[in-house]
Amino acid sequence: MNGLINIKILNTRNIFLILLFCSNLYGQLSTKFYSKYGGDGRDLGYGGKETFIKKQYIVIGSTSSFGNGSSDAYLFLIDSVGQILWQKSFGGSNADIGKSVIINPIDSGYIFTGFTSSFGNGGYDVYLVRTDKNGNLIWQSSFGGLDWEFGNDLAFSQDGNLIICGETYSSKYGKKDGYVIKVNKNDGATIWEKKYGGSEDDELKSIKLTSDSKITIIGNTNSLGDINGDFWLLKLNDNGDSLDSKRLGNSNKKEIFYDFIEDKNANLVSCGSYDTSFNNSGKNISYIIKTNLNGNFISDLKHAGGFTDEDKFYSITNSKDGNKYFLSRYVFNGSNSIDIQPILIHDYNYNWIEATTYGGYGIDIVAKVSSTSDNGFLMIGNTLSYGAISNDVFVLKLDSLILNSNNIVSVNDNKSIKNKKNIFYNNNIINFENSNSESIYFQIFNYAGNIVQEGLTRSNNINLSLNLTDGLYLVNINKIGFLKFMKCKLNE
Repeated sequence: MNGLINIKILNTRNIFLILLFCSNLYGQLSTKFYSKYGGDGRDLGYGGKETFIKKQYIVIGSTSSFGNGSSDAYLFLIDSVGQILWQKSFGGSNADIGKSVIINPIDSGYIFTGFTSSFGNGGYDVYLVRTDKNGNLIWQSSFGGLDWEFGNDLAFSQDGNLIICGETYSSKYGKKDGYVIKVNKNDGATIWEKKYGGSEDDELKSIKLTSDSKITIIGNTNSLGDINGDFWLLKLNDNGDSLDSKRLGNSNKKEIFYDFIEDKNANLVSCGSYDTSFNNSGKNISYIIKTNLNGNFISDLKHAGGFTDEDKFYSITNSKDGNKYFLSRYVFNGSNSIDIQPILIHDYNYNWIEATTYGGYGIDIVAKVSSTSDNGFLMIGNTLSYGAISNDVFVLKLDSLILNSNNIVSVNDNKSIKNKKNIFYNNNIINFENSNSESIYFQIFNYAGNIVQEGLTRSNNINLSLNLTDGLYLVNINKIGFLKFMKCKLNE
């Protein structure tokens, strides 16, 4: 097997060594990577998806490392190996958060929603921002009353305008109501806004225009059924009139839902958590409910692992082939460690579940998953592992084979390496184990694919040319079955 090592030279004293595996020298680069983004502050990722340019990914979240206030909405674009192409912050002097982003088909720009305390009428207001394809601001708007309003998700409506769902404390029906706003896509002006719910807490989490041409929203209600909380499905027409409202749940049990998809059979599959404790004290397991488009129950699935205090499905997407569900699972592993577990369910009867756990020794969470054009998956969240100071945005890109994780590229992994005998960098030299002094042929390529250095060695190192400029390089070490590589970051 040829080993490809991705070397990112940041400066003369800081080099990343990152492993890619490839079946032959000129094969395609790995479609897997994981990376963290941010600065010295608290940086969180909430959403993202592949852009109209294949293998480029837009990410939305929040940052206290950059910008104008205590936190700003954080929008950045990364390429196929996780390198930042550009990054922008949005907001004012107070707290501003980006929660969900969509791509504008008119200009390939971006539109995101979240919430802001820098602009608006009072407390927090729903925040909506439109940018061009380079992340430059076109307009921004805020929506809400004198109390708190939060935007959780957005989509395009039947007529091409924008619909946002969230929650409002500027009460109409109860303590907290579901909140939906329709907005003109050209200038951010309000077309209509409406509240939904009852006398208790109600919230709307995820919104889509489904195949029946209806606005479909899922959320959680404490008003319409069990006081402990139930799954809530709301169907609206393009004017915001309620066509149907369904609540589903288990008697005297607390369910919380975060995301849903419409599958190839025109069924709705929603994911969240189910409290298994006697008194709803927070002994959660992951939970899926499947309904038809009208919200009539079809089936459900409960999925749990070793520790079940905190276990939930945060997000769900379809695979590109249409035959699988892909979910992000939040799983508590004890000792304050929370890991990311992608779950691949191989058919629509929930058969054959595959899972691999990712994450470090801290808290690692994925808030949103989406499918990609290469039959893979994009996962956006945040991490307290890998040397993150407070929290960093975490991006995990997987191909369709999620169980083989040993060839995932770490773009800026800060984990220390306890055993450096396999491969490491020091003083412009790549060192590796070659105790038998076997002949090693190597080639160094720049990012354009041109060879900048090649040669043979029987030693256990490669001296890098002194004329290599800052950039991204690939190194092929050609010795079949000899070197066992590991992903790492090493500083001099």
